[in-house]
Amino acid sequence: MSSAGVVPRNDLDLYARHADGWWSADDRAFRSLRAVKQHHLAVLDARLAGALAGLRVADLGCGGGLLSIPLAERGAAVVGVDRSGPSLAAARAEAARRGLRCSFVEADLRASGLPAASFELVVLSDVVEHLQPFAPALAEAARLLVPGGLAYVNTLNRTRRAAWLAVRLAEGLGLVPRGTHDPALFVRPVELCDAAATCGLWLERLCGERVRLWRTLRAGALHLRASRSFAVSYGAFFVRGES
Repeated sequence: MSSAGVVPRNDLDLYARHADGWWSADDRAFRSLRAVKQHHLAVLDARLAGALAGLRVADLGCGGGLLSIPLAERGAAVVGVDRSGPSLAAARAEAARRGLRCSFVEADLRASGLPAASFELVVLSDVVEHLQPFAPALAEAARLLVPGGLAYVNTLNRTRRAAWLAVRLAEGLGLVPRGTHDPALFVRPVELCDAAATCGLWLERLCGERVRLWRTLRAGALHLRASRSFAVSYGAFFVRGES
């Protein structure tokens, strides 16, 4: 919080400040994010239908490894990229505790330094709504993918409903840390798809999401389910063009 008592928006430093809690069941800072990642993992499982074993995966904006580590447990060869050294330390420690071989790189996800055309799957989960501009992240995903490779992107729509739920409600109730989001950075589906197409990523399908309200209130953490609506949050699968 600033000296004037104003909570900053899109406070990217909070991930490092709370890094000890990435994998702690008692930690409130990442309780919702852990639940949200479970939904994203289920979406990936359904799309890939058990084909994760041996798949080369780049998890851009991996944080503490909430997706990287479960994907590695499914047999994927995962490289996680994040700017937060303390978060990556938490990811490495959890991977070691589980006996997994994951690689974690401290870098700007928009310029990861990883080799081009080296991955069959690139994940940008809960990332692009924190970037300004966000298009370079999609360009990096396209650069990393082999032709025909798959990108999975999840983000928040720039709507009044999303702003109310993600900021006023979720942060106001303590479901996520105050200052996590800035609604001005939320991304409309058409903006995401247009930016992706510019990079040679072609939309396969959009996946709507909605909050499981009663479960969220009971658990004190955000829980999601699939929805036909994109009004709050959504995922998108893109395929890298052949040329």
